[in-house]
Amino acid sequence: MGNKRSKKANRLSKQLKEIEHLISPVAVPVTEEESDFHSEKESYTFFLDPVIATSPQVEDTEIIRYAQEGYGGWTIVSDLEPELRLDLMPVGYQHPVGNQPEQLLHFFAITDIHITDGEFPAHGIYSKCGGGIVSVYSEMMHYTTHVLDGAIHSVNAIHHQNPLDFGLSMGDNTNNAMYNELRWSIDIFDGKEINLDFGINANPRIGPRKDFYDEFMAVGLNQQIPWYQIIGNHDHIWPDKPQKAVSEDPDRRFLSRVEWMKEFFNTETHPIGHGFTDEHLETGFACYSFEPKEGVSIKVIVLDNTQRDDEPNVQGYAHGSLDRSRFDWLVAELEAGQQAGQIMIIAAHIPIGVEYQEPLTRPFMSWSTISPVSEMELIEKLQSYPNLILWVAGHRHRNTITPIISPDPDQPERGFWVVETASLRDYPQNFRVFEILKNADRTISIITKNINPTVKQGSFASIARSYAVAAQQIFNGRTEHLPSGSYNGELRVSITSSMSEK
Repeated sequence: MGNKRSKKANRLSKQLKEIEHLISPVAVPVTEEESDFHSEKESYTFFLDPVIATSPQVEDTEIIRYAQEGYGGWTIVSDLEPELRLDLMPVGYQHPVGNQPEQLLHFFAITDIHITDGEFPAHGIYSKCGGGIVSVYSEMMHYTTHVLDGAIHSVNAIHHQNPLDFGLSMGDNTNNAMYNELRWSIDIFDGKEINLDFGINANPRIGPRKDFYDEFMAVGLNQQIPWYQIIGNHDHIWPDKPQKAVSEDPDRRFLSRVEWMKEFFNTETHPIGHGFTDEHLETGFACYSFEPKEGVSIKVIVLDNTQRDDEPNVQGYAHGSLDRSRFDWLVAELEAGQQAGQIMIIAAHIPIGVEYQEPLTRPFMSWSTISPVSEMELIEKLQSYPNLILWVAGHRHRNTITPIISPDPDQPERGFWVVETASLRDYPQNFRVFEILKNADRTISIITKNINPTVKQGSFASIARSYAVAAQQIFNGRTEHLPSGSYNGELRVSITSSMSEK
């Protein structure tokens, strides 16, 4: 038995070395001559360059052929103006003449970073790429630390132009629920030196891309911007995860929910705990609320709507789900906010009220059929709180905006918006900024824009963008709003007369 295992391990090692030898940086075929792209002006949108019809279908693992066969190209174009959306407004609504909106809140949201340990021994590439699902394996996963660093650079630049009140990291910071991946994500926010090597084998990678693991100094989030963390399914659930280190390196180990939350107390940015408190570490309960701006009556409710660790694994571990304790807590928070006359925003990893049409991922990602609280029950309850205006989420790696329309046409304020933000890892590699504006009439405008990470030509982040584009072309995944994959909107929502006066 031992001899068979040894032969199998040697064969796998040989295969991985062959794959490693094929991996080399792609020359990024951009059509502009800019040498340094920045997002601070919010003026760049990256469009897919079409692959010529004669290009052969490249296999997922044949990474060296991506650029050779015309995959991975992108073009810089001008900014997309936000589209005015009146889906929640009464029929015949007219925009007020001479409206001078007042900014109430400005924040950013980054989600599905999927910081990846490139040597984790259970990546999908070792099992033929997981049946064609881009999120299981694609080459840009190995550059996730550099892409996050570029996103933080863009956040800082935006803050310099229009100060941000706070930020949200909306879950799936890690790809494999491991300690080393989580530490890299927090340390990038903190602006520390990032070293992807491991103590047991300091420089394990071979071949032309060895420099990928060289340490770098993260730019770090501006200390004036507090940021808050939301838990995602990848952060605490991994199928059949062992309760021990994956290798001899002690940093490569799976985290429990409480262990994951505890790491946010080991930080140099603010607030300490990033929303979590000592009580959360005692209970494992990952929901909380906060009021982000003094003098502005807005409340943010952070909701953990991932599956419980002990919930039966129904065709996966990525379903939306709420047990009664979390639902009761949410209702209490909504009641308190409504009574206090606060505009309310819910931030959760998994969206609600959206369509799942993909045959490969729908069974794994939609609302759980065994959740104690059904999706319909949840939505109907939310519609009873007119001060709720927005649900922000990630999870599906999409830039979509969905109106949840009031069930009563005479009470349009019972509707709210669901805004999803794409993964920072997969195409189109965006995060979002949100402005909450009060208009001259009884309405609120939610201005939301997709932002690109700062990408310098020839950098690891630029290689990651080329790989992300190539993966989109090769896997042909469903992405709305092609060719850019991005969507900016001005979302109008009604508020009650009493709230407007307040």
